[in-house]
Amino acid sequence: MGKFSQFKVQLASKADGRYEQDFVCDTEFFRNMENEEVISSDVNVHLDLEKKNDAYDLTFTCRGMMQIPCDRCLDPLDHEVDTTYHITVKYGDSYNDVSDDLLVIPESDTYLNVAYMLYDTLLLTIPLRHVHPLGKCNRAMAAALHKHHTSAGDDVDEALDEVDSEIENEASGEED
Repeated sequence: MGKFSQFKVQLASKADGRYEQDFVCDTEFFRNMENEEVISSDVNVHLDLEKKNDAYDLTFTCRGMMQIPCDRCLDPLDHEVDTTYHITVKYGDSYNDVSDDLLVIPESDTYLNVAYMLYDTLLLTIPLRHVHPLGKCNRAMAAALHKHHTSAGDDVDEALDEVDSEIENEASGEED
């Protein structure tokens, strides 16, 4: 049994109609994907599949929590996941994924493994910059960061206030 065998969706044997399937993208899922950036994960995925004629409409609803490192202090940061992903799958002569919303798979494939679709979908929910809200970072790490950015010997509270102000200015587009 492979690492991602639980992410197989049978297609070829389905009659026209609606089907459902559930998956869990947990910490082990990301470890198996060799992703070290996701510290932990507990995301439930619900698949609504509708087969109509020769097309399979797949809608994934992903909800849960992932922990990723804060860009500023490296402590775990909770990232809430609440997203959907839709794709239509059809059979054809060969594999073709040039369209964002249509996937053509060879007629010899009886199932579709959706592990990599889910992986990409979940990673795309993570913002480019992921930091704790102002004042919530690990104070010791933020102070060390500030110490390396300035030569002044400010105390920890002053250093954190300054780092938070710099980040707030960056977020609003202001320069010093």
